[in-house]
Amino acid sequence: MRKLILRLAGSQSLRKTVKFFRLHLLANWWLRCFPVVKTLPASGIRYRARRVESLGLSVEMFDRGELYSTSDLPQNIGSFADLGCNVGYFTCWLCDRMNNRQMRGLMVDANVEAVEDAEWHVKVNDLANVHVLHGLVGTENKGGQASFYLHTSNVCSTAAPTDESLNKANTWKRVQVPCVNLEENWRSNFGDAPCDLLKIDIEGSEMDFFRNETYFLQRTGAILIEWHKWRVTLAEIETFLSKQGFVLKKILSEGDGLGTALFVRTD
Repeated sequence: MRKLILRLAGSQSLRKTVKFFRLHLLANWWLRCFPVVKTLPASGIRYRARRVESLGLSVEMFDRGELYSTSDLPQNIGSFADLGCNVGYFTCWLCDRMNNRQMRGLMVDANVEAVEDAEWHVKVNDLANVHVLHGLVGTENKGGQASFYLHTSNVCSTAAPTDESLNKANTWKRVQVPCVNLEENWRSNFGDAPCDLLKIDIEGSEMDFFRNETYFLQRTGAILIEWHKWRVTLAEIETFLSKQGFVLKKILSEGDGLGTALFVRTD
């Protein structure tokens, strides 16, 4: 079973087949009972996978090194905010690459099951200065609640699904989650300290966050963002961020539906 799950996680076409036959439910049950736990050799950072999607993401990020490169990021990152942190792999990757478990950081996700895994990664790796928050960023209703749509795949949940996707049966579950004020939480944990790197992967809510968290942007040195083309263009993001003192440094990847880019502060 373990070898089969690993094979499925590493193949996009097979993952689609598994979802079609709903065999992913069996695989996810198995992984919850027998999670895959690995250790990154250079730093000793540990990570685990309890879903097929998480296992596939871990293969891309840790085994193949396909998602990010430290050569693209600012040097000597000591603080970060990870929005849409999912199970917490980016934090594990960053602490491993920077060889630093003392980094200060906030991790935020609106999926409570993903938050459980993110908290596990913080605890098992003794990341004492990293805090995990459950909730939705970038809303005007700070301190209240907002609707969030959980997807059958834990890497696709979003606050803003398309009308077309919502019509697909058994794909989404609507829940109410807390609204998170990122600037307020940063100040309560780290005072006036800067945020060296802001990583954003919030499935279409990029501009909502930017418009409602301009104070946090003022303390941010660099932004690593995944933008989703069905909600916003890179040109729109670049125009907004240029007014906040950022310049587009590099497009790291781009496909039909989304892309990843790095912005850095110039002032």
